[in-house]
Amino acid sequence: MSRTHLGRTASLLLAPTVLAMTLLAVALAPPSAAKAPPSPVTLSTIELPAGHVGQVSCARPHPGTVRLGSLLVRTWPATSWMAARDCGTSGSEHYDGRAVDWMTNARTVKGKKRGNDLVAWLLATDAAGNRFANARRLGVMYIIWNNKIWSTYRSRDGWRSYNGCTAKARAGAGSDTTCHRNHVHISLSWAGARGYTSYWDGTVAGANYGPCRPAGLNWAGRYTKRRATPCPWYPRVTAAKGSSTVHRSLVTYSGLRITKGMRGPAVRAVQRAIRVPVTGVWDATSRAQMRAYKGARHLGGSAVVGTGAWRSLLTQTAPKPKAPLA
Repeated sequence: MSRTHLGRTASLLLAPTVLAMTLLAVALAPPSAAKAPPSPVTLSTIELPAGHVGQVSCARPHPGTVRLGSLLVRTWPATSWMAARDCGTSGSEHYDGRAVDWMTNARTVKGKKRGNDLVAWLLATDAAGNRFANARRLGVMYIIWNNKIWSTYRSRDGWRSYNGCTAKARAGAGSDTTCHRNHVHISLSWAGARGYTSYWDGTVAGANYGPCRPAGLNWAGRYTKRRATPCPWYPRVTAAKGSSTVHRSLVTYSGLRITKGMRGPAVRAVQRAIRVPVTGVWDATSRAQMRAYKGARHLGGSAVVGTGAWRSLLTQTAPKPKAPLA
């Protein structure tokens, strides 16, 4: 038998052994270490778990929201984050400027590990025995990740199925965004969104309920100061029977503060009401017409659509009462 043939035979005989040894080494290798942002020095006190305060306003991302998104990307540089969203129908803290979508994909090994590492860090008990300590110090209100939701105000319930996403019918890639498989969603309290919490400055934040929705309008104005007491409750406003399409649309977005550069369905509603080209962007033409509209009604000289302008627009477009029969 030739020397070459002997070499090949030996290689074939050794191959299964080499493969088995390789697999054993992989099995015995320690898992990659969990990565996480830095935890603050343990303080003597900590924030209470954030209660649920729903979305009420439209704003750019607040300082604490930006700091959280930036912290996540610094910790995991291969990722990105987003917060801003064109304001539409109510329901998302993204509109308030107090929610982060951190992009990491649960369908990949690295992406899933990143998301799980973040969640583990947020919900870990600290050295002083405080449950989900980092979540509390950041003002986290709830987390949605990989088909499930966890919230501070229902922490005893643990992780719950989100929006039916654990069902087999929603297992496909087409549901990855709505089921939060390709990103982690983090909604913040107002204290967290403003960056007033102990994670950032070592000072434990008190209650902060944010801006309040005025009576007769469906959205609140801008955030101006901390509010330590809950907002008054008012029923949602609905358009009266017989209202025009313009009026119904205005009622839906009533109260939403519109300023230069904003875009979306609320802008289109106001543009139709003041009869300018409907671009969906609060552009120069729209601003000039709003200044004229407000000036004629002694509502100030700015182009901002605030509470006074909304009430005027609703009155101008509301159905006219029918004259009584003679």
